[in-house]
Amino acid sequence: MPKNDNPQALRFLASMAKHGEQAAGERFAEEHPLGKSADISKRSAWAKALCGYLNDRYDEETVKAIRMDCACGPYAINGKLKALYEKSDGPADFVKKVNELDPGFSLEYDGTSYYVVYPQCYCSCVKRTDGQLPKAWCYCTLGYSRRMFETILGKETEGELLSSIKAGDTVCRIRITVQA
Repeated sequence: MPKNDNPQALRFLASMAKHGEQAAGERFAEEHPLGKSADISKRSAWAKALCGYLNDRYDEETVKAIRMDCACGPYAINGKLKALYEKSDGPADFVKKVNELDPGFSLEYDGTSYYVVYPQCYCSCVKRTDGQLPKAWCYCTLGYSRRMFETILGKETEGELLSSIKAGDTVCRIRITVQA
């Protein structure tokens, strides 16, 4: 069997196993191997094939759950942002401090939800690829953003992918709301 040692391929296989779909994940991996040395065109083709595979077999909520669990991280920035949150005088002050830090995204707050706005695609698998990808690809960014805010806030959150650069939008925009 060809190697599937690319980090995205490994996270996908782990997520499929977590969601009770290990055999399906292994079938996809056999048909679409992705090695860590794969070039840009191979990674892009793999991402499109993965989205097609998921979209053809599962409902959107299942696709979202699988892809959200493919998220990379956590990263050191989460600790820095958590410290900012703990030193802030409420959400508006936190947003101001985060935006002054300029962590690669901007942050907004509407009184109910936070909005994470990424000005570019940071995904190591597809950020240099041309063309669009199905929205399903970017659910991993939703998972990453939720995990980041759950670390910062110390509470469970809900998230929604509102726009995606790889799906043709000008920014990636994610709404994060603390669960009631």
